[in-house]
Amino acid sequence: MLGGGVLGLSAAYELVKRGHGVTVLEAGDRPGGLAASFEVEPGIWLEKFYHHLFRTDRSIQALIEELGLAHRLHWYRPASTIQIGDRIHPFDSPAAILRLPELPLHDRIRLGAMLALLKAVPTSRPFDDITARSWLTRYMGDRVYQTIWAPLLSSKFGAKAPEVTMAWLWARVHDRTSELGYLDGGFQAFYRELADEIGRRGGSIVTSFRVATVDPRGDGLAVKSVDGDVQVFDRVLSTLAPHITLAISGAAPTVDGSELPEALAAHCLILSLDRPLTGTYWIAVTDRSSPFLAVVEHTAMLDPAAYGGRHLVYLGNYVSPADPILAETTAATLERFTPAIRRLNPAFDPSWVQDSWSFGAPFAQPIIRTGYHRRRLPFQTTNPRLFAASMFQVYPHDRGQNYSVELARRVVDVMERQPIESAIEPSALSDVAA
Repeated sequence: MLGGGVLGLSAAYELVKRGHGVTVLEAGDRPGGLAASFEVEPGIWLEKFYHHLFRTDRSIQALIEELGLAHRLHWYRPASTIQIGDRIHPFDSPAAILRLPELPLHDRIRLGAMLALLKAVPTSRPFDDITARSWLTRYMGDRVYQTIWAPLLSSKFGAKAPEVTMAWLWARVHDRTSELGYLDGGFQAFYRELADEIGRRGGSIVTSFRVATVDPRGDGLAVKSVDGDVQVFDRVLSTLAPHITLAISGAAPTVDGSELPEALAAHCLILSLDRPLTGTYWIAVTDRSSPFLAVVEHTAMLDPAAYGGRHLVYLGNYVSPADPILAETTAATLERFTPAIRRLNPAFDPSWVQDSWSFGAPFAQPIIRTGYHRRRLPFQTTNPRLFAASMFQVYPHDRGQNYSVELARRVVDVMERQPIESAIEPSALSDVAA
């Protein structure tokens, strides 16, 4: 198993439960992948990228309960808002939408009605082959689109925003709930327990193993680390981004040899402050000049006392994998972000900052264009012993822990059905991920 994030650990757990021997190779110093945590101070953990659960995330809730951690999962109703111009407005209920001053009443009613419709439609199929821009302008109107959706889509997808399928936005609206779940002590407790359970059932987890190559060797696959360590397996499941899987193995996880989907990198600047920044958990930023697209004040949902009195704020963004911010120092990022932070709170001063951290992850968000469902990658690759599963296959849902848990079960089913001796012709690589 390549990768010890939620998908890799969930797949490993499913495999050991079914009686298979499993070794998980994780590049980081602890399991978790994109949901891994760091210590803000000794014994106090925080995710590198903001995470929470929705009430609709039933698969991961079931796994949390199976691991005996249900008593640590608590639910909150934090404020979710949108910044339009220099004003921040509630954006988490029909009543809040009806009070948006930037839109006339008939546009607000239309916006609320269409959001209710998206909640009610049970499948993405009506939206798979239409762009978000086309659907939103037709059914919500151009003024609503230009005021709210165009800047939000552009902030996330940049120049590709007009090509993004409405199915992606349907999932964002349909799956989300006003109640959010979080584990006492953070999700690191979940990953630690999941890793421990894999070990108790006979599996093993190797950390700080950065994969360099995956090559055929005899009747198996040899996985070599950048440090020269080699481990040989009958089969390998890569839960890395497909771009990385292809680069290290040469085995194409593609249907017809076409190019892999474009992807964005995730970046978060995390500030530990001596006071609240806004007192609001979530702010969606519509200002296209802003260097970040979301502000998540973690301790507006969780008690700062759980973090030694620290007020913790994420400033999140999606950027090109080649964006200079991924190599920028934390201090330089904070200095560049400060004017935009002051638009949220004019009183903000860098002296409020006790600590700061920044984290980046390439290939974190696929760009979901129309017709993505027809091009979705299969779990099999052109090497019959190598399988690949990643967030690029959770369509139409957005990246998230819950859908990785579901994907893990599906790929394990496929691996068990695929005879190890059978060769796979590229033309036979149908959408087995469906």
